[in-house]
Formats: sequence, structure tokens, C-alpha cells
Amino acid sequence: MEHQSQTASPSPPVFFDVTGKRWRRLISSLVALVLLIVLSVVMILPAATAPVNSGGENQAVEFPRQFLQLQDLENIPRIGERPGEATFYRIAAVERQQGKVLLKDPFGDAVWREATPDETAVIGSSPYAVEAYGKPLERTLMLTFDDGPDPRYTPEILDLLAKEGVPATFFAVGDNIVKNPEIFRRTVREGHMVGNHTMSHIDFWAHDDSFNRQQLIGTDRVMRAADNYESRLFRIPTGDPENNTLALLQAQQLGYLHIDMDLDTKDWEYEPSETVPLPELDGRGHIVLVHDGGGNRSGTIDMLKRLIPMAKAEGYTFTTLQPLLPAELIPRHNVPASVEDNVTLAALTTYFVAPDVLLNWLFWFGIGSLTILTFLFVALALINNRRQKKRLWDHVPEDQWPFVSVLLPVFNEEVVVAKTLDALRASDYPRFEVLAINDGSTDGTLNVLTQYASTWKQLRVIDQPNAGKSAASNNGIRQARGAIIITLDGDTLFEPQTIRMFARHFIEPRNGKEVGAVAGHVKVGNRRNIVTAWQSLEYLSGICVTRMAEGLMGAISIVPGACAAWRKDALITAGCYSHDTLAEDADLTLSLQRLGYSIVQENEAVAWTEAPLTLRGLFKQRLRWTYGNFQTLYKHRAMLFNPKFGALGMLTMPYALISVLVPLLFMPLTVVVAIFSLTRGEWQAIAIFSAFVASTHLLISLVAVLMVRESPLHLLMVPIYRLIYEPLRAYVVFGSALRALRGTAVGWYKPERTNSVVLADLPGQSVPVAPGTT
Repeated sequence: MEHQSQTASPSPPVFFDVTGKRWRRLISSLVALVLLIVLSVVMILPAATAPVNSGGENQAVEFPRQFLQLQDLENIPRIGERPGEATFYRIAAVERQQGKVLLKDPFGDAVWREATPDETAVIGSSPYAVEAYGKPLERTLMLTFDDGPDPRYTPEILDLLAKEGVPATFFAVGDNIVKNPEIFRRTVREGHMVGNHTMSHIDFWAHDDSFNRQQLIGTDRVMRAADNYESRLFRIPTGDPENNTLALLQAQQLGYLHIDMDLDTKDWEYEPSETVPLPELDGRGHIVLVHDGGGNRSGTIDMLKRLIPMAKAEGYTFTTLQPLLPAELIPRHNVPASVEDNVTLAALTTYFVAPDVLLNWLFWFGIGSLTILTFLFVALALINNRRQKKRLWDHVPEDQWPFVSVLLPVFNEEVVVAKTLDALRASDYPRFEVLAINDGSTDGTLNVLTQYASTWKQLRVIDQPNAGKSAASNNGIRQARGAIIITLDGDTLFEPQTIRMFARHFIEPRNGKEVGAVAGHVKVGNRRNIVTAWQSLEYLSGICVTRMAEGLMGAISIVPGACAAWRKDALITAGCYSHDTLAEDADLTLSLQRLGYSIVQENEAVAWTEAPLTLRGLFKQRLRWTYGNFQTLYKHRAMLFNPKFGALGMLTMPYALISVLVPLLFMPLTVVVAIFSLTRGEWQAIAIFSAFVASTHLLISLVAVLMVRESPLHLLMVPIYRLIYEPLRAYVVFGSALRALRGTAVGWYKPERTNSVVLADLPGQSVPVAPGTT
């Protein structure tokens, strides 16, 4: 037994904050940013929610509801034009002076007119009345479209109107303007008129007063911001102004004029396959109600194609509402948008549009990347596997095969290390030594090693003060006699052929380059529950397909230290294992790639490892791996998108970076959007994506199972694979990002050994147990 002392590397780990101030600075910056946002909102919100146009009096938010409650809402007097013939509706305050009944503006001093004797009788003692007034010109049709703009049907309707030379008026829903601003701009540009149909087609009685006001104000501001267009025309979403007096009066308070209709096509009642009947024309002028949004409007378009020529043939002309409007209420163009208008549009775009755009982009990005990479990697893996099986190795005499040094760095592995040595002792490779480096274990590990070495002369034991796994491995590399270094963990059991499968790759160059490292096939040896079964499938699909495909492209980015072979000269040239990342094997792999060595995958070099049995253990292990990969990607960032490194720099590493950045940036919003979609019953896209992901994973897993003749029972995990993977990914990605930002030192996680990999798990072999070991 040899004793060595080690000194730690003076260089700090990647992301480590030597000043200890980074986290405080980051928190201070975030607090300052939040305060800036809050102050901005506080400053701009009152102006953004203030009315653009309103009357001069009685502007309190609660006034319309209080005013209406002055009498029985079921018996509000109605005056003016006959029902179904009026253009405009308004609520008139009633004032009695010197025997006269005057109809006044509830929000100003203006007296509109004196009530007629018949109207006075209808009004009685009521403090207000609903007045219907204004009639279209004879043989004039005013087409009015509600609920758009719709991305499919509104453009078709605009095309038809342009072809027929027919102007119309569109009562647009605000959130549809936000989602389809170009269609709104086209509507205005082509000479049509646009009115306000609230932000989200609400029932005014079902919401509070402030909400109702913002439905109108927000739509008004969106129009101004989207196309410098200002309109004071309004139509109640559900119509029927006589029974929607709250909507009528609240809009009136904000300076809007309610536009009714007198000819309802009822196109919304018909299924797309049904024919919408033509409305009857009687020679009088009409305001016609049709819809360009809110559902399938193909029937509406077919009806318009028949209505317009028929009306023209009967001598009708078409116009917007402009001939009926007083000059001050005609919508205006080229109205400068205020800061409040633009902020409103930006905020609503973020709310209405950004989540759908994001989810749609992520959906197609996920589908596209999965499709391309799945079929690409499966094809490349099969090609590489076939090439390796056809390759002949027996042309080199056995005595010319390289001498191998197997490194076993251990810390507190008393429970499992003898079993690991038993498996190494059963190897069929003739020329190797084992160096067990005890890294200051505090249990009986050293005693087990020294006893084992007394019965097996190929084992050398090196004892050193605790310095970490990287330091222990480097110590072993320096003292190794072999030209080839093989590494494994204290709980890893090699199959008898593993060392030989590794060693053969170093006999001659691969693809014109000297082989620097060979990645082995790690299998889970303690398949006891769902957690370990999940890991077994993950190892199988990741190694047998992904890494085999990367091997054919020369793009392997991780050679797992638990089952790997390395050229000693290459390790020394690369500086051996680095102390500045937790993923020392990935770090070293990329270092060898930068030096121009070839990296190979060997599926027949099999090692059985003990995987965490609990979710807690799994999450801890993967957090260390992911954080180490964060560090490694950052350390070797010069390789990213660098064509000098071929597929490694242009595909493997960029995709690894994207697989981190996409969930880091978009996962929370994606989850929120998905939850909202499910609550709205919009589950189809999520179901399709989930089924597609499961299908591609099934294909990869099936190929992996067939490639290495593993148990098809692995495939039973595919349907529930994502139930563990997605929470795990969220935890490790955000946990790693938080640790990187904090800049604190992160220790190496050593899982609790349960000795749950038993020799019976190793198929087709009987490993002898060394005398004196347990």
C-alpha cells in the first residue's frame, strides 16, 4: 500500500464567485427592476385606464348603476321609434319644467328635446327613459359585422366586399384586434368603418363597473395604437339595448353612441353545413346584422354572395353608418396614439398573443426537432452498430494488446467495493492491473482493500488524504503503468468482457485519428422499483441510440467516468481530470475532442451500476450532473457553433445548450399556458404533442432494446416516462441555474450505497468471490 498527499487545484470552479458579492448584486438588481416596473405601472396605469372621451358630468364609476336603480328595471319606459326600426339607442334623463317634460343628457347640461304628449304619458313619473331614434335612408342597406376580426373569415368577407364595391361597418372585439392587427388595419384601409364591441364580448350585468369600463376603454386604446383610429361607435355584445340598460348607460357615460340593428340575419344560429336564408327586403332602409367572427362563418359568406347581388338588383345601395352620424361622432383617422394607448396594446399583446405564439412555436419546434433528431439518431446508431459488429479484431496477436490500468477511486465504499473487485477479477482480459485509490475514507474501505490486495497481486492500493474524486483519479493516472486507463466507480460491476472490449479500440486509429477515449455501456443493476426501472430505460435509450449516433458523427460529448477507457498520453496532454467542474468526465471528453482525438462508443463494454432507489436520491444525483454540464458547456463555450469541431460543435453541443435554455426561459410560461388551455377545454394540442413525444421515445427505446438484446419489458416504462422526466428536468435546470447565479461552491454528491446490485443480476456469468472478502 502506498500513501500519497494531494493538494487542491488553486483555480476556482466554474461559476464560483470568489468575491461572494454576486448574489447580493443580482438580488439588488432584481429588486431595482421590480421597483422600476411597479413605479412605471403606478405612473401610467391611471392614465391608461382613464376614458379617452366622456361627458362632462356624473363621471363617477358607480353613477350608471346608481342612476338605473332609481326605478324598477323591469318597467323602464321606452320612447321614440317603433321597436325594430331605430338606429340609435340612448338613455335620457327626464326633467320637468313648467309643465314640460324635457329629455336631457344624463352626463351634461344639454336638453335633447321635449317629450311628446304620448311619450309623456309613457314616461309618467320615471326619472329616465330609453329612447330609440334615427332611421336608415330608403333602399339603403348598412351591413354591420360583429365579433371579428377573425383570421380566417374576415379576410374572405373583405375580399367579397371589395369585389362587390360594398362598404360596411365592423364592430370589433378588442382582443381580436390585438391578435389580428393587420386585418383590423386592412378593414380601415379599405374604407370600412369600425366600432367598439368590448374587449372580450362581455355581459355587462355579470361584471363590476370598473371591469365594464375597461372593456370599452381598452378596445378604444387598442384601435388608436394599432392604426391611429378613433371610434365612438358602440354595439352591446348581446344586443337588446332595452334590456341591457347598464351597458347602454356605461357606454354613454364614456361618450359612445350605441348602434342597433333592425334586420337580423341570425347567421349565428346555423351550422356550417346549413344554408343561411336571405333576409326579406321590403324597400325600406335597414341596418343588417351579420357576423365575421365568433365561430364558423362559411354560411355567412355564402349568404352574402347571394344577398349583395339580389339587393343591388332590387335597387338597394350599400353604405357605412356615416350618413346617419353627426359630424363629431364620425370615426377619425390619423389620430396620434398616446403612450397610454401603446402601453395598453403592448400589455394586451403580451397577454393575448405572446402565450399562444410561444406555445405554438414550442410545439412545432418540439415536433420538428424531435422528428429530425429521432430519425437521424436512430439511423446513425443502426449504421454505427452494424459497422462495429462487422469489424474484425482477431488480426492482432494477444501479446500485442495494450497493458491496461483500471482506476478505482473510492470514498466510504466499504459496503460495495469487494463486489466491484470480484467483478474485475473475473475479467477475461489477460494484461491489466487495478489501482484502488482510497480518498481518505472514514469507514472500513481501506481495510477491505488491503485484505483484498493480499490475495490478488494485480491490485495496488493507494491511500491519500481526502481531496475529491478528481484528485484521486489524477493520482491514479500518474502512477498507472498501463498505456490505457479504465475508470469505474466504487459500486460498478464490470462484465468479464468489458476490459477487452475497451482495449481493442486503442490498437489502431479510428477515422484517421488516434482514439482518445471509449465510452462504455452503463446498465442499471438494481431494477427494484419504478424509479430504477425509469433510469434503466433512460440509460438504455441514451447510450445505445444517442451516443452510438454521436459516435458515428464524431460528436460524443460525455464519456461516463463510471465505465470508460482513456489513452493515458491523451489524459496527460489534456491535463487529466479538472477540479473546476462537477462533470469531470464531460469536461475531460470535450478537452480530448479539442485536442483532435477520436471518441468511440462501445456497447459491449458493459458495467452494472447501482442507481438511486428513491426520487430524492435521483433528483440529487441529476442536479449534480446537470450543474456540472452547465459548467462544462460554459467552460468549452468556444466550441459552440464552431464548424472546426464538426457535428459536436454544430449539433450536439448547441442542442445540449438549447435543451437547457428553452426550459429555463419558457417552462414556467408553458406550464401556465397549458393549464389555462386545459381549463378552457383546449387539450388537443397538448395531447397530440404528448402522444408524439411518447411515440418517438418508443421508437428510440425499441431500437435500443433490439440493438443490445435487452428485455422488452423496458418498453412498459415509455407511457409514464415523462411523468418522472418533466418534474426532474424542471428541478435540475432551475436548481442548476440558481446555483450558478449564487456562485457558491457545490460539493460532489455521493449517493448512499445500498449494495442492491447482486451478482445474480449479471446474466450468464458466475463471478468468483475472493477469499477473505465479504
